[in-house]
Amino acid sequence: MGRYDDDDKPEREKLSWREIDQLSKRSRHVDRGPKSHPERTLRSDWAKKQHLREADKFFQGKKGTDSYKSAHAALHENYGTPQFQKAAQDFLAQFGLPDDWGTLLLLLDYPDPKVGREALTALKPMVEKRRLIEQKGFLGKVRVLATMTKDPALRTECEKMLDEF
Repeated sequence: MGRYDDDDKPEREKLSWREIDQLSKRSRHVDRGPKSHPERTLRSDWAKKQHLREADKFFQGKKGTDSYKSAHAALHENYGTPQFQKAAQDFLAQFGLPDDWGTLLLLLDYPDPKVGREALTALKPMVEKRRLIEQKGFLGKVRVLATMTKDPALRTECEKMLDEF
């Protein structure tokens, strides 16, 4: 008797739809989404943002520090005031010559001609990448600097810059 009769098989109870739904809710293969653990999702999003902020600070180096940001802000805020020279002096002592266009332009007005020459040298490769109106403003500032400076080396540097552009 190699065949089974229907009577030989044990009766198996069929599951109701309700039982099937309950089993699927317990399954690890069903995606429960963020609604199942909202506090865990919030914590992981917060942690992710914190890690990204820290990574940005790390790759920015000195520019990512709070002291750099405050010195940079002080430099920009004090431009055109008697406190500008002190703010620029503090910034240069702590961080050296900046590498951004706007701050370098401000430093062209610093009284020390050596800083002006260094700023001009740093600005030179950036000029062609700027918009036309920024280039014209820069060249106007260089013209004024060439006529107003008492330092012959800075005047020569300005004139050379004007001849190139």
